[in-house]
Amino acid sequence: MQHGTREGTSAAPRARPIAAVLAVKGLADAKTRLSPVVPADARRALVLAMMSDTISAARAAGVDDIVVVTPDPDVEDTARRHGARVVADAPTDAADPTTSSLNRALTRGIDAAIGLRDARIVVLQADLPALRAQHLSAALARADGHRQAIVTDRSGSGTAMLIIGDTTDVTPRFGVGSAQAHRDAGAVDLVAETDDLWPDLRTDVDTVDDLAAAMTLGVGRATAQVLADVGLGSLASTPTPHAS
Repeated sequence: MQHGTREGTSAAPRARPIAAVLAVKGLADAKTRLSPVVPADARRALVLAMMSDTISAARAAGVDDIVVVTPDPDVEDTARRHGARVVADAPTDAADPTTSSLNRALTRGIDAAIGLRDARIVVLQADLPALRAQHLSAALARADGHRQAIVTDRSGSGTAMLIIGDTTDVTPRFGVGSAQAHRDAGAVDLVAETDDLWPDLRTDVDTVDDLAAAMTLGVGRATAQVLADVGLGSLASTPTPHAS
């Protein structure tokens, strides 16, 4: 894309900046559902690696600002090394059991990201190790002009990404059945009619099956290294180009 203009013409308006928000809980009990194939210490390393690859893909897609919300100092250190801003996680609010701790954390991150002037907010799962920058860019382009839009996870019931174009309503609705909750709140489902669209963007990793699906797609370099260290590297596809 050329940014210069011919004499006598006005410059095209700059696209709205994009801020991504990720939330990562403490590593003490990280990804326990992966325990059949990944030991405890490696699961903690895997969480950090998957977050690193997700951040790298977001940067490569042109995201201007990345905010990571976490209570964990190791997550904080890794996020900062990858150029992200870090917001301390809020304590659990026992007086408000209707709002999950994830949504409270994401709301804190969204509030911090709104400080980027007129930004579109992209709430991303932090465990998308196969994410391709070009698919994230395509999803953002498709969401342009909508107040809110979502990309569902590979099950179709969860939410891998929430794009908030109108920051007068920034309520995240992650959790069980989040895709329908976001649709009910007016979000456009970007993959409703094309289930095989952007499989890498839809493959967040919680279970052994999720990990196998991500490895089949090809994970980023940080994730591939952790998997190789635990003897799973031979099952992973070639690391994706976004990792650097």
